[in-house]
Amino acid sequence: MSDSTSTPGTSTPTTESTAPDNAAQGTTHSAVDIDRDGNADVVHGTTAEGTPINTYLDDNGNVVLVEADTDDNGTFDTLVYGGPDGTTIVESDSDDDGSADVVAQLSETGDVMQINHIEDGQIVSSAIDVDGDGNLDVQLVDTDRDGGYETIVMDADNDGSPDTVVTDTDGDGQADSVSYTGSAGDTAPEDMDSATADADATADAGAAADDDSTAYDATAYDTGRDDATLDAPDAF
Repeated sequence: MSDSTSTPGTSTPTTESTAPDNAAQGTTHSAVDIDRDGNADVVHGTTAEGTPINTYLDDNGNVVLVEADTDDNGTFDTLVYGGPDGTTIVESDSDDDGSADVVAQLSETGDVMQINHIEDGQIVSSAIDVDGDGNLDVQLVDTDRDGGYETIVMDADNDGSPDTVVTDTDGDGQADSVSYTGSAGDTAPEDMDSATADADATADAGAAADDDSTAYDATAYDTGRDDATLDAPDAF
């Protein structure tokens, strides 16, 4: 996403102070005033675990973006910033190609709401917490990489483990095949028709979410947005 290089501007080196809340007990190495207004705009530091981070601040000192070099290879591979309705977006570039491979959305309380896996700029798998209980219970998969979800893996009996696979075999947007993949000795959920209907509804909801261009734009780092203020969770 970016190299671990210094930021132009007025730099104030510090070695004893601590970084913002997202890196509690970490160390601040320097603070940079890019626009020379007397306020720090970027803080370079490390977390308590030694992860290099850059913290970007608005004119009021609020954290709007944090980038981290989680594998300590000189390239910042993780971004954390505020999303809509108090959520937090975490982007990860695992192969250091400059584009996010995984994008997660966290609730205000820190629970994972959705995780999207991305290949060549396209979402190929999306795990979703449908009922808001803090657990990811449905996964939508674009198996043929055509931009649509053909396979849905779900926990039909709500026991915390995926057990049902629903597949759209003819590409008409409707479930055609339902198979139960539970452990040996388990029985399939009694109401498989209901499971299929739930899967169709989930697929429709997932497709609608993906149509929203602001939902998971891996290149949109507009830290001036009103909804971009990050309440600095410990994401690393």
